[in-house]
Amino acid sequence: MSYIGIPDMILDPLLVEHPEISGISYALEIRSFGRKGLHSRISGLYSLEYSRVRGEGTWRVQEDDLRKSGWGRLTQYRLSATLILSVLPGLVVHPYFGLGIGIEKAFLLSEGSYADELGTEINERFEGDRILPVLHLPLGLSLNFDNRYELRIEGGFKNGFYLGAGLQVVF
Repeated sequence: MSYIGIPDMILDPLLVEHPEISGISYALEIRSFGRKGLHSRISGLYSLEYSRVRGEGTWRVQEDDLRKSGWGRLTQYRLSATLILSVLPGLVVHPYFGLGIGIEKAFLLSEGSYADELGTEINERFEGDRILPVLHLPLGLSLNFDNRYELRIEGGFKNGFYLGAGLQVVF
């Protein structure tokens, strides 16, 4: 499970006014190692993921735009493959980073309202889905226990910023 969201430092230059955009992601991951197991320098990470991101509040793109209130929900299903490079994998605690690509199916639903120049309330609804490419840039810290278990603390970008932790069991 991971927390995902879009930080204010990215949204502030794009929007004059915006709510917090955040959500939760669940993933099933399979990792392949070289002959050295957890001590391999390079490994592959294959992921099937579900995430839901939500924002609710007031939106405005430019100062002279009308203020819109509403909510939006983005649901994503992702399939990706990532190459992981472990730095000093022979140590019990070591950093790693990676690069991955994939594909996602995204569903967007939003509803909102605003008052026009005459004060008339206008309601809008948008519903749509897209197939999108996925870019995965993980950066993490791995703790190796008995060459059988690994605790990972990871942050990065996967079509949105995330921070999470996971326990991995090696078979």
